[in-house]
This record gives sequence, structure tokens and C-alpha cells, in this order.
Amino acid sequence: MVKLTAKYVLLISAALCFFRPVWGDIEINEVMSNEPDNLTSLEWVELYNNSDSAKYLSFYTVEVAGAVFNFPGATLAAHDYLIVCRRLLTSGGTAGFESVWGDNNGIWGDDASEQYPAYQFTGMSLRNDSGTVFLKYGGAVKSTFKWITDGADGVSWERFTPGSIAISNCLDPKGGTPGKINSITPGNFDLALLSISAEPQPSGNTLLFFAVANVGLTYQANKQLNLYYDLDRDGSVTNADLIEIIDLPEMNVSDTFNLITVLELAGSYPTILGRLPDDDRLANNVRSMTVPGRDFPPVIISEFLADPQTPLATEWVELKNISDSMIDLEDWLLGDTSSLHPISSGHYILDTGWYVVLVKDSAAFRSFYVDLSIPILQLSSWSILNNDHDLIRLLDNYGYMADSYAYASAFGDNYTWARGENDDKNGRWGRSKEIGGTPGAANDVFYPASSNAITVTAKPNPFSLSRDGETIISYTLPPGESFSMKVYDTDGRIVKNIVDDMAPLEGSIVWNGRTDGGRHVKPGIYILYLEVFGRDQYKQTIVVAP
Repeated sequence: MVKLTAKYVLLISAALCFFRPVWGDIEINEVMSNEPDNLTSLEWVELYNNSDSAKYLSFYTVEVAGAVFNFPGATLAAHDYLIVCRRLLTSGGTAGFESVWGDNNGIWGDDASEQYPAYQFTGMSLRNDSGTVFLKYGGAVKSTFKWITDGADGVSWERFTPGSIAISNCLDPKGGTPGKINSITPGNFDLALLSISAEPQPSGNTLLFFAVANVGLTYQANKQLNLYYDLDRDGSVTNADLIEIIDLPEMNVSDTFNLITVLELAGSYPTILGRLPDDDRLANNVRSMTVPGRDFPPVIISEFLADPQTPLATEWVELKNISDSMIDLEDWLLGDTSSLHPISSGHYILDTGWYVVLVKDSAAFRSFYVDLSIPILQLSSWSILNNDHDLIRLLDNYGYMADSYAYASAFGDNYTWARGENDDKNGRWGRSKEIGGTPGAANDVFYPASSNAITVTAKPNPFSLSRDGETIISYTLPPGESFSMKVYDTDGRIVKNIVDDMAPLEGSIVWNGRTDGGRHVKPGIYILYLEVFGRDQYKQTIVVAP
């Protein structure tokens, strides 16, 4: 197990050097200057009464960039919090503080999350990059809060401890802690679940990574991390949702540990929730994340043409939904080794079992595949696929690599790279049997030769011209220079050249019992002969019945 020191623990350690206790009055404790999503109406300043007695607000003012804001004749209780914000309630479509940090019902103070005073200071404006907020009493400065960088978008600046001059970005997942103890202020007992990340595995299992830190002031031992399914993605779980319990190592103050586990998780995209035991700060005990499950990926790359040749004038990539659910391709990305591009600018629903063809030029695609009525999407930008080698990548809307395929060369003559349909996820890749491939339909594939010897199965054998009409010849081949497959009669005459001097590609071929001239053969015994030149030969009888 790797033991690391978290960045924010280092920050807190550094902040201790600047600790300067100033007890006994109201002070500025937290500032949201870099508002979320450029919603300037969501700027706010938190005050904290760092004394053992109530404070009357009538003689206090807040000053920002020369603008002075006065309080009404109210009282701030001892060790209580107060918020002054640019807009308290949502109005005219403009978001207010209550809609984000309250219960969003248009009333302040009617919910447990709103049990601290909040005032609207219309016209209060905070700069993102730098600024200073002053709290004054009768004209004298009582508290100063200063920041010199943007910090993270939608994340507040917090004071390390009451009386300290050190500040840092909030660590709470919500981006701010109005009305609560600051997220960077150490508690006596405080374990923090810093992060969850995941990697899908070829086996269908999911590799999960967790970072847990002791950010409190006390040694921690015999603690556990519980993992749950959060089926409704609402943060509410029960014991019935429990997946696994992970024992945590003993943790000294400022210790951070990376934990790894491998699980088989249900579905394509389960949401898991990690929960640490309750302690002095509950906000950093829980994190949730949508991760790949055993049915991942729901959408795969099925076929592509990297080297279009006249009269076909566009590259294309086919996707297939192999899951049992509809998948929205919004925010999915397609590309090659060097770049990725959005598949759709908005919602695009791909139904279960369906294909969609992504194209560089839809008009050029339609002019070649004139008889096909299939869904296509022309991407706004396209990664040019190399003919000699490249890597096609498909990323889902969570940033996971849904699928990829690295090819060493193109086939030419408008043959495509196609994936076998027998095993959707791990099917072998090979060359399309048809020129132009099978966009929008099941693939019919010749696979690169990979066997040690020629093997052949003809089904049915015998086959009846009137009842069966054909036999399917399935075969594997060793690599070689070229390959041929012929049918001879018992006198040694060639009846049918099924394959003549082709690159060794294995798969299956249909013989309908006709000669090279198109006539049905007479019922009888025939010799199927396969040869990979310079490597191997094979003979087998095929019986043709009336």
C-alpha cells in the first residue's frame, strides 16, 4: 500500500505557521468570490461570531471595493454564522443563495439547512482574481479577508481557523460551507474520503481507487470504508445496498492512504457511494461516483473504413449499442491517437441493438451507399485515420474509454475493418467480406490467419441442392503468402474456384453447389481443397445430394 501526503494536508501544515489568534469578535470566515458557472448573483460572504456573547449588528458594516453595506438592527449569537449575499432568493430567473445552499423553495429560514441568518446586500460585487473584504465596527477595521488568485470555479475561500490569517480553497464537495465549520479547519476526529476513481477491466470487473486521509488532530485506528450501490443516485443508501467493507490502516495525523479493490459491479454504469464512520465533520465522509460495471461498455466500435478509395470519398466509423438500455451519445467522443471530437452536439439516443454510422462527409457516404437507409451522424470535426496504422478511440460521457482498436494497416479496395458479431465485446477483428463493408447491419468478416494448421468444417455435409441449397464452409488458416480454396470432382477437374490467390484470411464461405459457369453440379462426391502456399494443404470430401 502506498502512503502519500495529501496536498491540502501540506497546506494546513503550512497554515499553522501563520496562525495568529484574535478572539472575541465577529470576523469574516469564508468568501465565495469565484461564483459557480459565472452566476455572479451567487457571490456571498460568511461572518462568524468568534466570541462567547451575542453581538449587535447595528454598528457593523461590510466594505467591498469602497462600497459600504449596513446591517439591520439584528443580533448574531455567540459562535454562530451569518451570510451576506448578492441575491438571497431566486427572482426573474436569476439564481439566489437560497436556491443553491438552501432547500430552493423560495423561502429562507424554513429548513434545517437554513438555520442561520442571511441578508441580501444588493450591489455587492466580488472580483474573482483578487480582492479584500473588510468588516468594520464604528469605522474601525475588525476583520479583513484577502485573496490574490481566482482559485477554483464555484469554490469558496475559507479561513483556516477563527483568528488565523491563512486561507485556502474549500475542500467540501459542494464548494462551500456556509453556516458550518470550514472544511479546512481541522476537527479532533476527522477522516476524509478525498476521492474515488475507477478503471474498467477486460474481465468485466472494475478496479476502484480510494484516497482516505486523516485530516483531524487525533490518531485513528480500527476504522472502515463502506461501499454501497446508490441506485437512485440520490445519496441515500441502506444496509441492503452494501457492497463491501474495506478495513482502513492505522492512520496518524496527516496520513493519506490510497486503497485499491476489485469488484464485479452490476450493470453498465452503477453509481457507488463510499462512506466513512461519522466523526467531527460529516461533509467529507461521503463521496459517490458513477463507475463502469460488468456490462460495460454499452456501446462499441463495430466497423470502420480508414482508407476510402474512389468512388467512395469519406471515412466512417460504425457504433453498436450492445446493452439492454437506450444510450444517449451526447458528450461521447470519437477520435484517434492524437485527438478526440464530440459525436453529437445534443442528445442522440441509440436504441438497444442498433447501429449508427459516424461519418466525415454524409453526402459522400450517401452517394456510395445509395441503397442503405441507416442512421448516420456527420461529426463537426474529424480525426483523419491513417492508412498504415492508427488507434481508434471511443470515450463515453463519463470520460471512460468505452472501446478502442489499434490496426496495423488498411486493406484497400474499400474493404473495412469489422468486428465479429458472435462475441460483441471481445469479438475478433478482420476484413469485411463485402467491398464497402456492412454499415448499419451485422458484420460478415474474414479474420487474419492465426492458426497453426488448416482446419475445415462444412455444414451441412452431405447437403441437398433441393432442400439445403448450400453448405457453409468454416475454416482457420496459418499465416502465409496467399490462400486458395477450390472444389474438384473425382476425376480431378476444377469445378469451382471459391477463393483464388487471396491473402490468408479465415472465416466462413458459402458454396451453393454451382460451378464457375453457374450451373448446379451433379449429385455425387466432390473434393474440397485448401492451400496456404508455402505452409499447409488440406483435402476434404463434400457430398452433394439431389
